[in-house]
Amino acid sequence: MEITDSYSPNEWQIKFHKSLARHKCCAGGVGSGKTMAAIQELKTCALEYPGSVWLIGRKVLPSLKDTTLRSALASIQPELIKSFNKASSTLTFKNGSEFWFRPLYDPEVLKSYEIAGFMVDEANEVDKDIYDRLKDRMRQRLPGGGRPRYQSILCLNPTEEDHWIPQLFLYEKPENHELFQSNTFHNSMNLPPEYIRELEQTYSKDMLQRLLYGHFGKVHKGRPVFPQFSRGNFIVPAVFDPKLPLIRGWDFGFNHPAVVFLQMRNTQVRVLGEVLGKRTYLDDFISHQVLPYQETVFGKVSKTMDFCDPRGSDESDKGKTSIQILNEHRIFPTYRRSWINEGIKAIKELLDTKDSFGEPNFLVHPRAKIVIEAMRGGYYREDGSEDPEKDGYYEHIADSLRYSVIHLKMHQRISMFRAGESDIKTFIHPRTGRRIEY
Repeated sequence: MEITDSYSPNEWQIKFHKSLARHKCCAGGVGSGKTMAAIQELKTCALEYPGSVWLIGRKVLPSLKDTTLRSALASIQPELIKSFNKASSTLTFKNGSEFWFRPLYDPEVLKSYEIAGFMVDEANEVDKDIYDRLKDRMRQRLPGGGRPRYQSILCLNPTEEDHWIPQLFLYEKPENHELFQSNTFHNSMNLPPEYIRELEQTYSKDMLQRLLYGHFGKVHKGRPVFPQFSRGNFIVPAVFDPKLPLIRGWDFGFNHPAVVFLQMRNTQVRVLGEVLGKRTYLDDFISHQVLPYQETVFGKVSKTMDFCDPRGSDESDKGKTSIQILNEHRIFPTYRRSWINEGIKAIKELLDTKDSFGEPNFLVHPRAKIVIEAMRGGYYREDGSEDPEKDGYYEHIADSLRYSVIHLKMHQRISMFRAGESDIKTFIHPRTGRRIEY
């Protein structure tokens, strides 16, 4: 008996099915057809390899039953199914193959599994150790000694870029791993006529980048304090010059202290690194985080300059002011009272101007990830507010940067940071390839 399948894959789904990669990731907008493509792929494998076992999971069982399970049952022709056990959430095909629908909240539960492959829906919800444990369980041998082509599939709406999934599939890209990105428009023929238009009316622009267009990136709240940063390319692996002072901006942050590391050449400020403490005292933060980071990243530094939160002179940490604790580590910062918007204005001026070589006056090294996300919108204003939101995270790094820039501007220290006898005679800009002579 011939069984008709109504599934008609679109362009990106065809590429997905043709891929021979053992580990696939479908990252796409809502309604882009990623879950359907994954289920169809596993169904094909189940029919190709009689007696094989395929796990389909999501972090919690209620969500799995309400979404993924329903999609799977709706997409598999009844003629192919022998039985479905509601108690165990197990679907058995007539050829002996099985779909196991399982929650994925505890990696220890997976120890007893032996499967041919798996699919994780809304994979951004699970930790990487779950994914690694599932891959360890792909070792099923079929009757007669056969072994199916192993297959793992992750499905998700694109996440923040520092999530383990884009780090693995977008940046590291090990052998036999392939990423498939799709947007909602690819599957518009299978969606209600008003679906996309309603999405556009419902979500903010940055949310639409993920949920409609399928791009990885952070979703921020409110209005970015530095909207200029998102429009330009300020992220450059700038070179640390050991002949120039290393500038450290300090924010004491109530058990979340922060430091940014900068250098200044002529008018150009370069953010070269950062350290953010989490529930730590300032003394431990300096000894166990800041100084080791500085030595590891920058090596021996001949000269440093330090700027800090002026409240460090009257705030207490273990009975001492924050500045006193810095002094005990032979760190003697400069500080003065200033308005928040004064520092914000100073940073914006850097973003809006170029140096004498035509390069931006503000550059950030890729390793300063929190600075980058703060500049992109993590440091934001609520609608109707003129003051940045105190979120307890991005604000500390942003404040560290603000103290540094405002002091550099106030003192007009340009002459102090000229190259002079620097070992660096040329700088090749990584983005433009332009050679800059100093």
